[in-house]
Amino acid sequence: MGTTFYAYSVLTRQTTWQSTFRYIIIMAGAVVIVAYLIYFLRHKHTNKYRDLLILVALIELLTIGIQIRDLQASRTATADSQAVATLLRSVAKQKQVGVQQVYANSNTVHTGMLVTIGKSTKTMFTVTINADNNSYQLDKTTLIVPQANFVTK
Repeated sequence: MGTTFYAYSVLTRQTTWQSTFRYIIIMAGAVVIVAYLIYFLRHKHTNKYRDLLILVALIELLTIGIQIRDLQASRTATADSQAVATLLRSVAKQKQVGVQQVYANSNTVHTGMLVTIGKSTKTMFTVTINADNNSYQLDKTTLIVPQANFVTK
C-alpha cells in the first residue's frame, strides 16, 4: 500500500453527520419522555405504559452516555488535529508555500511524523518535536516505499 498523508483541509474539518444524527435521536427521545411524563401525571390511575416509559428512559440515558463519551473523544481528536494544522501552517510559512500544499501523515503531533510539500514524496521531512512541544525541527527524509496516498477530502 503506501503511506497516507492528510491535507490541511482534512485536518481542520469539524463536524460529522453522525454526531448531528445522535443529537436528533437524543432530542426525540427526550421529547417522548417528557410527553409521556405529562400524560402519566394527568392519568395517574392508568399505568398501562409505565414499563415502556422506563425502557425508553433507559435507552435515552444510554444514548446520552454514549454521546458524551463520543463528544469527549471528538474534542480530543479535534485538539490533536488543530495542533497538526498549526504545525502545517508553520511549515508552510517556513518553506514559503501555501498551506494547501503541505501534507502530514498523522493527525497527532509527535516526533517522527512525516510532512511533505506537494503531492510527491520528493520533498519530505521528518518532524522532531522538542520535549515541551514548543518547537520542531525538520530533517529531510525519504520513504522506503515511495508510494503515498493523499487524502484531500
